[in-house]
Amino acid sequence: MPEKEKKIKVKKGTPIAQSVPRELLPEIVAARIGDTAVDLSFIPDRDEEAELISADTEDGLRILRHSAAHLTAQAVLSIYKDAKLNAGPPTEDGFYYDIQMDPISLEDLGKIEARMKEISARKLKIERIEMTREDLEKKFAQNRFKLDKIVAKVKPGQRSTVYRQGDFEDFCTGPHVPDTSYLGAVKLLSVASTNYLGDVNREKMVRIYGTAFPDRKSLEHYLAMRDEALKRDHRKIGQEMDLFTFNSERAPGFPLYAPNGQWIRSMMVGFMKNLNEKYGWQEVWTPHLFKDTMWKQSGHYAKYKDNMYLFQLSDGDSYAIKPMNCPGHITIFERTMYSYRDLPVKYFEAGTVYRYEKSGEVGGLTRPRAFTIDDGHAFLRMDQMVAEITAVLAMVREAFSAFFESPEMIYDLSVIDKENYDNYLISYHCNSCNTISDIRKAAVEELRCPACGSTGLEPDFRRWDAATDALRMALQSNGIPYKEFPGEAAFYGPKIDIHVKDALGRSWQLSTVQLDFFMPINFELSFINEQGKKETPVMVHRAIYGSYERFLVILLESYAGRLPTWLSPLQCYVVPVSQSFSQYGQKVAEALKARGIRTVLDDSNETMNRKIRNVRRLRPSYIVVVGAKEAESNTVSVRNRDEKQSVHELDRFAEALEKEIDERRIQQTL
Repeated sequence: MPEKEKKIKVKKGTPIAQSVPRELLPEIVAARIGDTAVDLSFIPDRDEEAELISADTEDGLRILRHSAAHLTAQAVLSIYKDAKLNAGPPTEDGFYYDIQMDPISLEDLGKIEARMKEISARKLKIERIEMTREDLEKKFAQNRFKLDKIVAKVKPGQRSTVYRQGDFEDFCTGPHVPDTSYLGAVKLLSVASTNYLGDVNREKMVRIYGTAFPDRKSLEHYLAMRDEALKRDHRKIGQEMDLFTFNSERAPGFPLYAPNGQWIRSMMVGFMKNLNEKYGWQEVWTPHLFKDTMWKQSGHYAKYKDNMYLFQLSDGDSYAIKPMNCPGHITIFERTMYSYRDLPVKYFEAGTVYRYEKSGEVGGLTRPRAFTIDDGHAFLRMDQMVAEITAVLAMVREAFSAFFESPEMIYDLSVIDKENYDNYLISYHCNSCNTISDIRKAAVEELRCPACGSTGLEPDFRRWDAATDALRMALQSNGIPYKEFPGEAAFYGPKIDIHVKDALGRSWQLSTVQLDFFMPINFELSFINEQGKKETPVMVHRAIYGSYERFLVILLESYAGRLPTWLSPLQCYVVPVSQSFSQYGQKVAEALKARGIRTVLDDSNETMNRKIRNVRRLRPSYIVVVGAKEAESNTVSVRNRDEKQSVHELDRFAEALEKEIDERRIQQTL
């Protein structure tokens, strides 16, 4: 949309829709006044400037998909009269709706979708209706799932909204598209079982997944990419390439890496080890379990207790298998008292952690119960924050450039919400005794000064501001565009999250850089400052890959298993045209292996064509065919992954392939 058409003037008492140019109406789903998104039917009580939201923008798609979730619910209720609606939010690439009803199958989705098309074609107006909490409770008296939400979100005496389209009404704050005709490109994708509030002890529910787009062409493109993604599913590729396995009887949710998979993993670990050492990080190792007292001190016990593996020994001591690596690194830092001159102290570890995920949420390597983080924790002075964050951002760029050509990265800066700061660990200044205290208001019954007991405390955001400014400065000084998200900071400090797009255009949140004030205080960490006094360091949590498992998923699915040669578990597959040339094949294989190239010689009785056909599933980087001509001239006939064939002198081929691997080239060179 041209820049001049994005904003319009809206007169007092006039619906926004009346001010939208007629030719733009089919593509505009809502508008924004100030920071608030509103329906096109919204009537301002004064003259306003409104920013138009088109369906092909991020915000517009979210609104479109939220409306599609309502359309799904309306269709379900018209077919399944006893169904009870719970909630239907938009998601990153679609929407879902949780409904209490008898189980349905994929075949039933076609019937629901047909009804949705009927409703869409009726062009039902979507109306926003304000109601008091009391009236809302009366309207949804027969649906306790909605009642729970009304009680949680609407205080007595307050008002909220219902959205109506035809005979369908839903408790919702909107906004929504103007009418159901905007929902002509909607597709239901799958159905799953879930529980109310995600609690396995609560009511069973059916979750219907779908997606929506502004037009059929965009929808068809998405469905084609989705089909391609299914073909590239890492579980399918992992089985074909013999990378990893799962055993639901012996270790449910825990991956076991076969030799081929462990090779890729070891290459990733080795790369990260070299990168960390280049940037001054020191490698450490921590055990897989600690006493539960440490996890209580760190705060992980209170937050992750239900997802931790806990046990008690016969002597009464209680232990927990680690869900995080940070307290272990803190324990190493505590072993000595550092001077300000010694900082930063930076530790890294390929640390495996364990979390009890519910069985319905475990899925391949994207959500396993054991995964390895390329974890790093730095302990530094406040004045070192900008330099260290800048260095970590450089590490991120260098890492992803080694695995992808021109990687597309998106940076999010998550900061504190100063209007709603109760849940954050912040400093408070006591007006009575001038003591500065670090308190998380939501964690105490009453906010009092720990020194004098006064309730006259005022929030002091200076440390948060300094940390946030450091993150901003690191991004800005490197010319990195970013979006800022107030209220999305961790309770212990602000953070940068980095998303990477894969070959299918999907965005994955991988790297994170988090500043932490909480754990250094909780563990009473300190260093000796320039005045010879103890001072609390700032702690940086950072991961580049995120987890090795998740990053491996992205690699396998982006490359459809055809990994860059340096990562490939089968770099060269040698095939004699017949067993008569097995001896020369052996010579070729040994020459390649001598240079550290992962090579397999197939001198079996199978025909050459059958051998090549069978090995395709393993995605070899190069297939080397040898016969009479090659044996006589000491050459090799080489096929790359694009089926391009070439002939090379053996030593030169081995040298070129070794160079391709050593330089970690992404594209094949032969």
